[in-house]
Amino acid sequence: MFTFKPAIIEIDTHKIAISPDDQNLVDIARKVRVNIAAPCLKNRRIKGCCHVCKVEVDGQPRYACKVKPMPGMKVIVRRADLDAARKEAAKAYKQKIKAQESAANEQN
Repeated sequence: MFTFKPAIIEIDTHKIAISPDDQNLVDIARKVRVNIAAPCLKNRRIKGCCHVCKVEVDGQPRYACKVKPMPGMKVIVRRADLDAARKEAAKAYKQKIKAQESAANEQN
């Protein structure tokens, strides 16, 4: 008899079943209450433009909003260097948005 075995990925210490409908690592992480901030995804901008959702996937730096979950992936979110990189990226992204808004206001 055939039994279905769900595809699994690992985010930090959490093992999570994934489905073909899952779009990105940000959404998957939410299922196990791992928050990955992704302001560009939230605000429907170009995915990855803010660099705030930086994680490590199978040993490589990636942006969680752009990565479709694949079976067997090992994702690291909470680590000091990644936390620091996300914090700096968030600060830079906020400044970029403020500058764009100021420029738009000056043109009006």
